[in-house]
Amino acid sequence: MQAWTLVYHIVLLITTALLLGLLAERLKQNAIVGYLLTGVLVGPGGLGLVSTDEGVEAIAELGVALLLFTIGLEFSWRRLKAFGRLAVGGGTLQVLATVMAFTAAFHWIGLSYKAALVLGAAVSMSSTALVIRVLAARAELDSLHGRNAVGILLLQDMAVVPLVLVVNALGGVSEGWSAAAEFGLRLGKGALLVTGVVLAGRYVLPPVLNLAASLRNRELPILLAVAVFLLVTWASHALEQSPILGAFIAGMLLAETIFAEQIRADVIPLRAGFVTVFFASVGLLVELPDPGTLLKATALAAVIVAGKALIVSGVVRLFRLSMGVALATGLALAQIGEFSFVLGETARQARILPQSDFQLFLAASLVTLLAAPYLIGAATAIPERWLRSPARALGLGTEERPESGHVIVVGFGPAGQAVVSALGAQGIPFVVLELNPNTVAAWRPGLPIALGDATQPEILEHAGLARARGVVVTVPDTITVRRVIHQVKTLAPQVRVIARARHHIAVDELVGAGADAIVDEEEVTGRELGRRLAESLG
Repeated sequence: MQAWTLVYHIVLLITTALLLGLLAERLKQNAIVGYLLTGVLVGPGGLGLVSTDEGVEAIAELGVALLLFTIGLEFSWRRLKAFGRLAVGGGTLQVLATVMAFTAAFHWIGLSYKAALVLGAAVSMSSTALVIRVLAARAELDSLHGRNAVGILLLQDMAVVPLVLVVNALGGVSEGWSAAAEFGLRLGKGALLVTGVVLAGRYVLPPVLNLAASLRNRELPILLAVAVFLLVTWASHALEQSPILGAFIAGMLLAETIFAEQIRADVIPLRAGFVTVFFASVGLLVELPDPGTLLKATALAAVIVAGKALIVSGVVRLFRLSMGVALATGLALAQIGEFSFVLGETARQARILPQSDFQLFLAASLVTLLAAPYLIGAATAIPERWLRSPARALGLGTEERPESGHVIVVGFGPAGQAVVSALGAQGIPFVVLELNPNTVAAWRPGLPIALGDATQPEILEHAGLARARGVVVTVPDTITVRRVIHQVKTLAPQVRVIARARHHIAVDELVGAGADAIVDEEEVTGRELGRRLAESLG
């Protein structure tokens, strides 16, 4: 009977989460908010239909372990480095600065140093699922602040594992030197787990995987992956570490194999259901706050949002990006993330975080998540003068500057290079404006290319805008494209502008900004796909 009660609770949680997730998406919120509210609604603090029994907690713990497992499968230093120095250096600095600042603040208001450190670590995390979804819906993933945000989020996801390791190590009950010894012992066990898995991944797993693959049975490698996941997760638990630490390491272990993509594809459908139960189970722990507690939670949420936005903005500014881009990145990452709940729940179970403080943290986290879509939207309302890059043109010298009749090409990625190739074939002079100094340095010896931000009037004037035949904007970021068009039409209304629209929803916006012609990437891709299909079918 108890097993069927557990099934009933899980079915009720998933069904309610589906409905509230759909409602949240309709209200321009993230589905995660709906999942959290599910637990609040049907849990002991709401209608009392579901209790926080051990079965639901076990399913929730398995769900977050699967989430970390799939993140481990996607772990790659190459991927992180592709986002540049800001992702690695800036992300690390952001996590450390946020942990230190909020740990000091929480300890100052009376929390124990352990509880303060846990909450500081939790506040340092932002919501990867929410931020990426909102940026994608706004077609801003390719913007400067979008790329910055995604790079820092990737580093934050990787930082979860050492943070969980520290939180677990803090869970001892000893004091003084005994506490230090216990802390060191727990960290040592975590290091032993990592070392053992690395050695197994190098010397044991490859031959076993090759044997499974040689038998040409697709199920065997998948079963092996499941076995590795469960074995490493169990070993983590046996060494008194969080199971999610083992899950992440297991994912990293399998990420280096040729089966990583297939394993990820097979696991993700399962992960969706388990992770939904996890967020709903967190909601089960929420007690509906009284007006006084709700006011405190709102105030705490405001402090978290303001503090994180300032810290992230300051870090981004250290990498010589404009104030506007820095503030936009800070606003995008100012909320509490899904892994914050993992850290908070781990600390609650280890009795580091008192129940009252945990409740206040949960309520404040929900407020930051509700505010996040509006904060990300506010990033595009930052004054345009703040969004200019500090980069300045490094040449064209006077002898290189075209007299007239040239085309200004903004951006020198693959699209810009294709435009330049077409102009060169027709003998039309051109000038390229590019923001990547490495690209400019590589092409400058044989090409009229300059380092400069085309949203700045002096850069366009230096490139001879008043005498130009036209401007071609090839960058993918809709916000940048719109600002370039605005500057061109303000300075030289007679110059024709041809702009790239990465997404169809941006076409009307760019036409309204004054573009004379738009190349709609989605429309062009659709036509080309249709043509290729017709050719292949004869």
